[in-house]
Amino acid sequence: TIEETVKSAMSQSVPAYLLSSGGGDDDPSTTPCCDKSSVLDKYKRHPLNDVTIDIAICCHNDGSTDSSLDLLYKLCDYKKEHNNEKQCENNRFKINTKILIGSNDDGIAKGAGAARNRAASLRSQQCPVGNMDKQLYFLCLLDSDDVMHPHRIAHQVSVMMALVTEERNATLLGTTFDRIPKDSTWHYTHWANNLKDERLMLERFRELTILQPTWMMTKQRFELLGGYIESSELGGDALSRKKGVECNSVYKLIHPKYDTEQSLKLAEDLRIFHAHLSYPYGTECSTEHRSGTLKLIRTVEPLLSYRHREGQSQSSLTPRKLLLQLRTKAFADTIILRNEKWTKGGFIIWGAGRDGKDFFKALPEDLKECVRAFVDVDEKKIASGYYSMAKEIESTIGQEKSEKKQKKKRECYKIPLVHFSLIANDDDKRKELIEIWVNGRGDDEISGRITKQKHFNEKVQLCEEDIALPQKRRGDVDSITATAKKRPKKDVVNTDMIEKDILSKLLQRKVHAIPKKDVVNT
Repeated sequence: TIEETVKSAMSQSVPAYLLSSGGGDDDPSTTPCCDKSSVLDKYKRHPLNDVTIDIAICCHNDGSTDSSLDLLYKLCDYKKEHNNEKQCENNRFKINTKILIGSNDDGIAKGAGAARNRAASLRSQQCPVGNMDKQLYFLCLLDSDDVMHPHRIAHQVSVMMALVTEERNATLLGTTFDRIPKDSTWHYTHWANNLKDERLMLERFRELTILQPTWMMTKQRFELLGGYIESSELGGDALSRKKGVECNSVYKLIHPKYDTEQSLKLAEDLRIFHAHLSYPYGTECSTEHRSGTLKLIRTVEPLLSYRHREGQSQSSLTPRKLLLQLRTKAFADTIILRNEKWTKGGFIIWGAGRDGKDFFKALPEDLKECVRAFVDVDEKKIASGYYSMAKEIESTIGQEKSEKKQKKKRECYKIPLVHFSLIANDDDKRKELIEIWVNGRGDDEISGRITKQKHFNEKVQLCEEDIALPQKRRGDVDSITATAKKRPKKDVVNTDMIEKDILSKLLQRKVHAIPKKDVVNT
């Protein structure tokens, strides 16, 4: 696969429609020049005529024990035997390619992040670039087992060149992808490839919204972030949680409790992803921070083939608990602690399932106190009334043994668990949502449900007998089908008691009901 990967980088070309400005009346350097039958996004492309792209394929051997290094040198010899540049028929455009190889002197693996840092420095060490003021220098990420589409670099360079300098240096640009083998992790692939621009940011704490092997950023941005976090940064360089993102510094996503020298070799993409989005680029402390931005190129034919090896990739070997702790810490540092509305006014967690509860458990103890309620659409969860969890007790080993012997009852968090309609500020909207809930009608987009159906282009028709409907408050409930099951009495929803019961729970937690005009943090 290394040979296939490197050769895909050696075989880059430029489609004809990126060599023309499109004949518009605007500035030809920013006029869209796309083939609408091939490109689905609305980003402007910079025409690449009279542009020379020089590609250095930088490979770093991170202590491998197989024949990977020998294969890289053979590929280097293969490249020398063939033409070192690809030139278009009109002689206006050419691509130069070269292979640069590095290796750890001690032969000991340092981790993926450290290997990428070494690879990124190979060009300046082995093949220095000329005057950087007159050239643009980009880093294009690629894993050693993935395959690039022949037009990937051309598309990404064209989009980056169309941006103004300040925006270009703050942009992390990705592409859509397909899988090898086909349809592996199809649900994740569909989710990532179909995120709208605004959701690239909104869902960043759920998962990486742009896949690392598709990334392109300026070399200046990479150096500004200090590259990837390495295990040597476990000590004094890690920012404390309370300090979070400091002015003129890089946000270091290092967990003070769960990170070790070994764990810092994992989740390197997640750490630099949040460093990019949180960096106060181009501003002073007294002004509003300019954070990094995300863009995703969408083409009919994906620009990367992402190989799936179940149980063999680093991502599959990264503990889920570590990812949860890191994402929660990033959310706490960059969202909660940077706005007093979250800490003073409190906030609500949407979803009382596994992920919502795990998020609550991963929060620091002081931020758990800021959680006002869980909201959900599941009647069984709502019927429980509360979510309870024992509070952590800081004590010595001796004290812990003593407490176990005495079997003292620990103090618990008791968080109200309510239907999401109760957080609506408008009375009419609240009543409308409650009515929808009681009558069994729902909107997947509003309630947060995600389809698990594989055929996304076909309308999914559910049998009504498969939908759990609460009983209506008045009148007889007609049988929907002959096989429909009668709901147990305990699941009957009494709308007269909904608001009264939930408000009493909130008052028991010493929390005021949300006034109409208050802003709700979501």
